[in-house]
Amino acid sequence: MTKKVVIVGGGGAGDAAAFALRKRGFDGDISILSADRDRPYDRPYLSKEFLRGEVELQKVFLHEEADYQSQKIELRLEQVVAGGSLSERRLRLVTGEEIPFDVLVLGLGGTPRRLPGIPDANNVLTLRSLRDSQALRQALQRASRVMLIGAGFIGAEVAASSRQLGKEVLIVEQAPVPLDAALGRDVGEMYAAIHRSKGVDVRAGTTVEKWHTYGSRVVGATLSDGKREDADLVIVAIGITPNLDLPRALGLPIEGSGVVVDSGLRATGGVYVGGDVALHHHPVFGRAIRVEHWEVAKWHGRGIAAAIAEGDGSFNRLPYFWSDQYDVSLEYRGNASGQDKAVWRGDREGLHFSVFYLRDGLVEAVLSMNDSKTNELGGKLIESRRRVDESSLASPDADLAGLVPAARS
Repeated sequence: MTKKVVIVGGGGAGDAAAFALRKRGFDGDISILSADRDRPYDRPYLSKEFLRGEVELQKVFLHEEADYQSQKIELRLEQVVAGGSLSERRLRLVTGEEIPFDVLVLGLGGTPRRLPGIPDANNVLTLRSLRDSQALRQALQRASRVMLIGAGFIGAEVAASSRQLGKEVLIVEQAPVPLDAALGRDVGEMYAAIHRSKGVDVRAGTTVEKWHTYGSRVVGATLSDGKREDADLVIVAIGITPNLDLPRALGLPIEGSGVVVDSGLRATGGVYVGGDVALHHHPVFGRAIRVEHWEVAKWHGRGIAAAIAEGDGSFNRLPYFWSDQYDVSLEYRGNASGQDKAVWRGDREGLHFSVFYLRDGLVEAVLSMNDSKTNELGGKLIESRRRVDESSLASPDADLAGLVPAARS
């Protein structure tokens, strides 16, 4: 059996891979090299419960410190890998130290994007790490009016948390409709309406024309709609840039924003890549997809562990993520775009519905609001790769469970 597995990245993919290896009986050496200052933590808390002060620090960590010792997992924090050699099976840290490996796992995540031209002010924050969330949590205690740049899932979750803390919230979103590219115009408009119903000022199709500062702080901005808006806290949530410096230095295949991996998450012999940076040739969809969500990263890590411990195979699990905002629970399963055919099922007004996304007659994804059962059944329809009748998907009287065996080729 492989003697030493080195995991670069202490996020969802890396931590899950390490512990799953032990569960599968791997008895070789395992090392996690994490650039973070904190041991691995449960990232979804950072924009929700921890940010709102509903859970404290110890709840956020994935494992106790002692768990790494008992499982014989070496966890090295604040370790930045600069490069290495795949042929020599060695990594090189920025300190010059070399780390040998037999199998390499990369779960590198991403870095928050900065808005071009935004001042380097002490009340302009991003959210990615636990330290970011701690800083934001403290800043929210002092703030009264919050400006969010970006209406993606992280921005929306922070906006919801800020409103629940009693703050005035303004979201500035460049796209005409939030999440139009990912979920389609109708879902995006409903998504914006939910936030507006809770008192959030959502400005879609809007950008910042000019920032206003006083000393070391931003005090407001003039927007493209001509209005000047004051703010005592600005949060930039416009996505991430995948961390690809190390894969490039190692000579791994890269296309667009991801490292090319096969159906089993393998980039080359003995090198596996998971999470945000993995461009995975997904066996269910028959195409390469890259997904930036916590649940996907965790399951990538578990899939990689299975490949290392038991031999390479296909990773077939569908991408899945969830987002809780106010009293709305959103779930998404599969992989589609806002340009795919959207078929609605359920009660839109009551916010208890699902939307199926179809391409060439096949269900590619399902989004659900407060409708978990339909979301799970939608996953089975995706996996079936059989054409289904749109009217049956839309009809609340049709039995979704019966559609998979009844689907026609």
